[in-house]
Amino acid sequence: MQEKDLLDLAGRGRVKFFERNEYIVLQGEPYRHYIFVIQQGTITLWDESGKDVELRDVLGAGDFIGIEQFNDGRSYAYSARSSSDVVLYTFPAFDFEELVLKYPYARQYVSAHSHVAVDYQLLEEQRDVQNTFLHDLVKGRQLPVCDAGSSIADVARYLLTTGAEAAALMDRNQIRAVVTANSLLEWIANGGGDARDSVAALARSGFITLPSDACVTDAVLAMATSDNGALAITQDGTAHGQLNAIVTPQDLGPVFGDQPVAILREIRRAPTVRALQELNERARAFVFRYLTSGSSVGWLARFTSLADSAILKRIITLTVPEDLPACWCFCGASGRGESLTKVAPQLLLILDDDHNHSLSSDVYRRVVEATASCGCLPVADMPFELPFYSATATEWKRRYHDWLRDPVLQEMYKARPLFDLRPVHGRQQLWQTIETSVGDAMDKDFLYVLANDCLSSLPPMTFFQDAVVDDSGEQSAIFRLEHSALRPLVDVGRVFGMAGKNVLGTSTLERFAIARRLMPEQASIFAEASDTLRVVLWQQGRIGISQNTDGAELPPALLSRYDRQVLKSGFRSILRLFEFMADPQWLKTL
Repeated sequence: MQEKDLLDLAGRGRVKFFERNEYIVLQGEPYRHYIFVIQQGTITLWDESGKDVELRDVLGAGDFIGIEQFNDGRSYAYSARSSSDVVLYTFPAFDFEELVLKYPYARQYVSAHSHVAVDYQLLEEQRDVQNTFLHDLVKGRQLPVCDAGSSIADVARYLLTTGAEAAALMDRNQIRAVVTANSLLEWIANGGGDARDSVAALARSGFITLPSDACVTDAVLAMATSDNGALAITQDGTAHGQLNAIVTPQDLGPVFGDQPVAILREIRRAPTVRALQELNERARAFVFRYLTSGSSVGWLARFTSLADSAILKRIITLTVPEDLPACWCFCGASGRGESLTKVAPQLLLILDDDHNHSLSSDVYRRVVEATASCGCLPVADMPFELPFYSATATEWKRRYHDWLRDPVLQEMYKARPLFDLRPVHGRQQLWQTIETSVGDAMDKDFLYVLANDCLSSLPPMTFFQDAVVDDSGEQSAIFRLEHSALRPLVDVGRVFGMAGKNVLGTSTLERFAIARRLMPEQASIFAEASDTLRVVLWQQGRIGISQNTDGAELPPALLSRYDRQVLKSGFRSILRLFEFMADPQWLKTL
């Protein structure tokens, strides 16, 4: 705030004192057009609408009462009582709105009291690359093009003199291919030929295109899945659209300070496991730099998923000389594409039925050990012994059938991460047989059992000072982020993915999208749960990477006041999700 606004606000404020056990506001009464700020003392919020009075929040110095009136609230949601001697600052709501809420940061903070916000960034961390458009990077540049009449020497000379990394091969005003410096090197490595030949000999089919409104993160992910080294920006995003620009990894360097596409490319060519460790460290450092808000989770989770997949494939190439007839898969957080920290991906191996299982078990062990050598942290919760995760397709189908047929006696709760199975390398048809088997065996009785099993892990109620408070009022110095916030969302999302017969190979966000399609009248519940998931993954990622942990547990002192408020709103969204799921009526709508 500007000092003048701060002094004006302070001059219009008043001080009020309350002794212990006094009511400050009553549930359901209209807002008094005042804002209360706790200067000292403790205030508890109580839900007195039902038969039993229930504790809903604990507030301390710096917390607000009545702030929700700026989010279209009409009355106090809960009664507020003093738990000690309390001193309050009171400000007229009109003055607060005029002098404070004109500042975007303050408006965001107030909004977080009623909604889960995914786009907040600390001022010193604002690197909003997901809203940086590609056309802003290359606008005004000469379009690097050539035609079929150009020779290979002509194009090589053009790239050398201009410093461009790529040029578009045009045919009748339509892009036919993208020729890169790598194309020339590959041509030379394969024996070359006459440099006077047409450049069409270097043309690669299937070049990448993006629309003119694409952002730089779209380019990173698109380039990461291809070795072309360049992409074309066209008016409509198709190969037939009007060419606007050619973008290469070199163009992205000034935006990121590093070249994320180069990180993934170097992983695919790493000569040793030691080199993979250094690249893994570099990839996580890149993620930490740009993990600035919940809204950044989507593209960065995709980036880490590509990095982890590339590391696994390179490890297999370096450590497994024989061609193993199998499908290597991720499960758990990596299987959902939600692993941002340095935790090792949880590996699962599906073998062809005719292969020697004892030999493949040794291969599986070697790959797991090599993965751990890449600077990865160990998986904290492994419900089965290591040999269990390597089995034939027939054995895996039997196991999944048993879990689905009798989830209680077969202790299906241990196998939840295995229902996040995603193929990474090898014979994907082996994974597809498991996916088909799981989808065919799904029924409502199983979903009912699994849905009830999800309700065992409740989120905390609030933060108070540097402690976490549960619904009974007990305080803890550690916030169990994964157990009490992330796992409930993941478990519920998995149920809805199963309800849509699309669970293996999907993320939690995709599963909530399935739920919105199945039950559109409840779309707001699933949309807010999705935002809460992004916020929780953001906190887990940024704290886990910075502290070199899995981010599963953390002291609340690492969370800012704004972080805590957004998480508290997220806790309420999880409870609303639980309340909806606890009523089995939703199963009847499927």
